[in-house]
Amino acid sequence: MIDVALELVRRRLDDHLKAKFGTGDSLVALSPLLDEEGKPAAEARNRLVLFLVNIAEDAVPRGRTSGTSRQVVQAEPVHLDIYLMLASGHDADIYSEGLKLVSAAMMFFQSNPVFTPQNTPDMADGLSQLALEISNLRSEELGQLWGNLGGRYVPSVMYKMRSVMIDGQMVQRVEPLIRRPGQIVKPEAVS
Repeated sequence: MIDVALELVRRRLDDHLKAKFGTGDSLVALSPLLDEEGKPAAEARNRLVLFLVNIAEDAVPRGRTSGTSRQVVQAEPVHLDIYLMLASGHDADIYSEGLKLVSAAMMFFQSNPVFTPQNTPDMADGLSQLALEISNLRSEELGQLWGNLGGRYVPSVMYKMRSVMIDGQMVQRVEPLIRRPGQIVKPEAVS
């Protein structure tokens, strides 16, 4: 689901920027900023680049409810916070174009902070909501992050995308919800 969520965000942003700037060329890539040799990745050249920075578990508890006489016990889904970087991969001679695209992208996310099936009809099954918010880094953290990424700083902003859910939907067992006084009803075996 991580790849699906990131591609959805990339596509929505790219469609918005292409319409805003009247171009048919893709302006946003889902790609590392640098290739394996440390050189600018071909997909990132003169584009905005979305790339994964970190994956963390969302600690907000979520429960399941059931209105039946039996409860299907499944492994709880894992809710993730995905940290992604939006960075300008523009050459030095068109640096200001990269800044213009970063600004336009930030305005897009500011006015569209939540993607749902209602406002994003092409949202894949399994995604119910994606919320994006800026994730601020202190100067030291930013320097360390760019050092870990193996590159020099480029104009960028980091976002936290909430509510990406990983759920294998594996049934572990079925338990009855109604019990008679003094009698324990054993769970049925799941075949």
